[in-house]
Amino acid sequence: MLIDTAKIIADNDLELFVKEIFILAHEDGPKNSTLRFFADGYPGMVYMQSEKGLLLPRKKELTEFFLYGQMIAPFDLLMTGPYLMIVFQLYPFASKLLFDVDPRKLNDDCHDLSEIKWATIENPLKSLAAHSEIIVQTEIIAKFVSKLAREKGMDEYREIQRAIQIVMDHKGIIAVNELARRLNATERTLRRKFNHYVGISPKKFAKIIQFQTSLEQIATGDFSRLTDIVYENGYADQSHFIRNIKKFTGKRPLQLKNLR
Repeated sequence: MLIDTAKIIADNDLELFVKEIFILAHEDGPKNSTLRFFADGYPGMVYMQSEKGLLLPRKKELTEFFLYGQMIAPFDLLMTGPYLMIVFQLYPFASKLLFDVDPRKLNDDCHDLSEIKWATIENPLKSLAAHSEIIVQTEIIAKFVSKLAREKGMDEYREIQRAIQIVMDHKGIIAVNELARRLNATERTLRRKFNHYVGISPKKFAKIIQFQTSLEQIATGDFSRLTDIVYENGYADQSHFIRNIKKFTGKRPLQLKNLR
């Protein structure tokens, strides 16, 4: 079933908060399946229908509705039986803005949203359970996020949003002092705001974006020689590049080819 998730984001005025919506579903096949994830610079919110979802290697059992933070280390999700996951990939400041959760506590972890009660907004779980159509469930979550967003002001977040966009536009290849100069801010202020709103330093965030750009090229085989990726993505040399890839994935670059 094809779902126009970009239209759902636009219809609910979520362009400032939601980068992408994607559906992960597995109805048949083996009883257990493992999904592997790498750092991508974005937190997210997940509605999950499954017999059991386990976050490895922590062996932390996931609830049906949760918020996850920045992924630094690679991690696996062990799913038992059929599953459906509706994932709202959020912009880096959105977990702090929408849910007032300290993003530093979310790094490589998740936060249960299933039992939370908001003052004026109903938790969407009851409505989600009453419908089985994926598109309807997705729209219910979008309306819920939209209501949360309307309760918040954006002024204090605009500077960090601009900083994030600059890093993304440069594919992570920008020094912290140059980023601070463009924002007319001190490096200390910039580090403090990134830690507060994103949960990691601007330097680490830039490295994750740089890594993700490299990973996309590796996974799709969009290169003739490995050194093409090294120098196109601002790495000093091949050994530095390989160390960075192994840090985020636990694998050497060519082991990731044709991953997607």
